[in-house]
Amino acid sequence: MLCVEELSPYIEEQILKLAGRHHLDIKVHGKLDGSVPHNGENSAELSAKVINEFTGKVDESVCADMSDAPALPVRPPVLCAGCPHRASFYAVKQAMKGKKAFFCGDIGCYTLGNAMPLDMVDTCLCMGAGITMAQGLYHTHDDAVCFSFTGDSTFFASGMTGVVNAVYNEADIIICVLDNSTTAMTGHQPHPGTGRNMMGNVVDKVDIAKVLEGMGVKKIVTVNPLDLDASVKAVNECAAEKGVKAIIFKSPCIAITKPAGKCAVDSGKCINCKKCIREIGCPALITADGKVAIDRNLCTGCGLCAQICPAGAIGGEERE
Repeated sequence: MLCVEELSPYIEEQILKLAGRHHLDIKVHGKLDGSVPHNGENSAELSAKVINEFTGKVDESVCADMSDAPALPVRPPVLCAGCPHRASFYAVKQAMKGKKAFFCGDIGCYTLGNAMPLDMVDTCLCMGAGITMAQGLYHTHDDAVCFSFTGDSTFFASGMTGVVNAVYNEADIIICVLDNSTTAMTGHQPHPGTGRNMMGNVVDKVDIAKVLEGMGVKKIVTVNPLDLDASVKAVNECAAEKGVKAIIFKSPCIAITKPAGKCAVDSGKCINCKKCIREIGCPALITADGKVAIDRNLCTGCGLCAQICPAGAIGGEERE
């Protein structure tokens, strides 16, 4: 028996335990005896080589010649079309135009806010470090507006202690909690703010705003990031006050909600300035025959692009 698996030899070990417990006459090969490499990715080519060595023959069906295969298209990591994190970052960016500001990121989908054209993650170390690094930057650069970005699940996992430290040590920072009601990056596990525990039981949600209030944060604003004007206003309000402030950008992850419709470009109004493409980088915004268009297969109808279009050429949701 051959076990081909990445990371730890978990399946291999379990089979060996079962074979030993039941005295089964089975030879198990894998990482533990060197039949499979201990590290690295199990690509198709590597897996074919392992299988051929294990069987002692060359099976062309698992060892095809791929030398003339075209290279895979390059697709850099990007926030999903309609992701509310994109709108949160863009609102902060618009509010801070012309001002000295630091943007401390964290571990999650929103780490992708570091990519162009958003370019909104100056630091990223570990879970919860965005909040503490923003404090450090404030104490060394008190002429700047210091932001931290953390997801709702990361807030509960390792963000709260940093908030307490910020309040206690009189930091002047804006904590942005990007609440998309799930743990999107690692598999949509429930967390204390979802209202469902790991056993699937419905439980009381832990309210992020109340937790922040209990830790001493005086200014707390909850806003839908897909409402650009309201979001920019919330950022400016918090930037005008001293102390620890918090903005909860609350909008569900597009993976857990069904889009209500799709946006479309009115070609008669579009001036082809491409501002929508240049400023938010949504993968649903494309060019077709040199003109701006929206990929219906990707669009979620979030409407962020419609709010930034200077010609008012995007909108008119097409209901399905």
